[in-house]
Amino acid sequence: MQVELEKAVADLHQGRPDVAEDAMRRLLEQAPGSAPAMEVLGMALAGQARVQEARDWFSRAAALQPDSLSTWMNLGNACLESADASAAGVAFERARALGADDVAWLLGYGLALLGQARFADANRYLGAALSREPDAIDVRLAYAQSLAELERFEELALCLEAVHADSLHLDERQALAWLLAQAGSDDAAQQLYRQVIAGAPESGESRVQFALLLERLNRVAEADQQLRAVPAEYARSSGGMFELAAARVLRRQQEQPQAVLRLADGLQRDLAPAMQAQLQFELARNHDQLGQADPAMQALAAAHDAAGRAFQQRVSGAAAPPVLEWLQQRLLRPASQTWAQVQADPALPRDPIFLVGFPRSGTTLLERILDAHVDLDVLDERPALEVAIAQLRALPGWQDDDLDVALDALTPGALAAAKQRYWDEVRRYLLPHGRLVDKYPLTMTRLPYVARLFPQAQWLLLLRHPCDCVLSCHMQAFGSNGGAMAFTSLESSARTYVAIMEWWEQQRRLVPAHVHVLRYEDMVADLPGQLSALMAFLAQPMQPQQLAFAEHASSRSRRINTPSYSQVVQPLNAGAVGRWRNYRAHFSAQTLALLAPWVQRYGYALD
Repeated sequence: MQVELEKAVADLHQGRPDVAEDAMRRLLEQAPGSAPAMEVLGMALAGQARVQEARDWFSRAAALQPDSLSTWMNLGNACLESADASAAGVAFERARALGADDVAWLLGYGLALLGQARFADANRYLGAALSREPDAIDVRLAYAQSLAELERFEELALCLEAVHADSLHLDERQALAWLLAQAGSDDAAQQLYRQVIAGAPESGESRVQFALLLERLNRVAEADQQLRAVPAEYARSSGGMFELAAARVLRRQQEQPQAVLRLADGLQRDLAPAMQAQLQFELARNHDQLGQADPAMQALAAAHDAAGRAFQQRVSGAAAPPVLEWLQQRLLRPASQTWAQVQADPALPRDPIFLVGFPRSGTTLLERILDAHVDLDVLDERPALEVAIAQLRALPGWQDDDLDVALDALTPGALAAAKQRYWDEVRRYLLPHGRLVDKYPLTMTRLPYVARLFPQAQWLLLLRHPCDCVLSCHMQAFGSNGGAMAFTSLESSARTYVAIMEWWEQQRRLVPAHVHVLRYEDMVADLPGQLSALMAFLAQPMQPQQLAFAEHASSRSRRINTPSYSQVVQPLNAGAVGRWRNYRAHFSAQTLALLAPWVQRYGYALD
């Protein structure tokens, strides 16, 4: 029997699984209770992509030899191939009890955890596997998938830098294309999708993923073409992905009633919480554009509920950090006058312009206007400053709870190193030739750090009616992360608004800063006048193409990193001004009371 087993294994290694299958079936006729023969037969069937048959034989072998590590490993992999992540997890746990701890086990168990949406756990095991075999492409792609699921997109981009598409199989290229799209590497993702679709034109998944990317890049007609080529069988079994892509394209084509029907069909299915959230947010967006406030709010309630469940899956039940925890980092006394006396390093660019505001206040609109100026370069929502701050906070003796002392104690060397780190991070995304505009709305909550690192920085603070900000934030799918939990209701969104604006106003009294304030509504009413004042503040001439920002944005090759990406390629209009009034019945008395002081402070009204 041993000779037959060894020969069958040799046949497998030489790419003859059919020969190995025949041999093992003959052997099992002679010895029907041979667990080793069952296991090798399972391997032969798996080698022919007959996954369910292979799984059945591995299961029988495991029942007969429960102490065989290899049998449980093979069973786990077969369960993964048959999309049964729970059963795969059980098999890999049995293998671990028998001593499995190599890279193959870490990869298999990590993939099983991914399939169970236990993303944080999966990330730990897959990270351990990658640390042992950093050159293993399958391990790297699996680890990258866990980063994407956890929405750790900066780490994802770094992880993918070591992957070379030319060495990958077609299915691996598709996986890489999706990951590159998640990481914001749009050009590389598009190139790969075109290769994959050329090699497998029947691949519905590739076409749907590509359509989602194209729509995100405001190339709606091309997205529609991809969706029309999706096989009907895949469209019915896509787990909501096809409905999401189709609804987005229909909405962009002003076919909102059809989009609502498409989404309603998708929501009838048993979907993962994250996909439920995406579909419900899209449903709310369509109802809003149809002027249907009540159905929009119902969809938003369902969307935020599903997003909360998706977030719990991502953190595997671990306690989430408190919302807005970083606001505890604040100055308690006026900043030292010596901060402003730091000499600029001639080897570094001029201190940036920071474009900030509460989320959904119109920063993306202003970004597009500034980006059209030939002497300004916009960094669009990239955490360059956060990388520099992390470097400071890692210094020996740093204390978050005493920011005054921590920032005062920074040595010239530490400041220079942090500034260099900032500019190095900026250059990962663009090579500025003119003055840098760093657009990251909540950088306003990093005012003391900016004052210490960049004392000559200029600030552009954009305001919008607080009720419109709150409504718009509540309506946006910011992602299934802890920060998005701040916007689960209109009241929680209002509390978030108050917390951030209170922080800004209090810190603004303690920190020297060159700030120009403008209101979204004033830009809509008089863009030339508002832009003229803004450019005078920046000591730059206004340029005609800035008033034609929509054409500039629509011709842009890189994506717009904001939920309002589709709006900023449209001409300026007053449609978003006062939108909250359509939803006034949904603003509780408590919510309005929270916002009333800020409405008055910034020159707005509630009547």
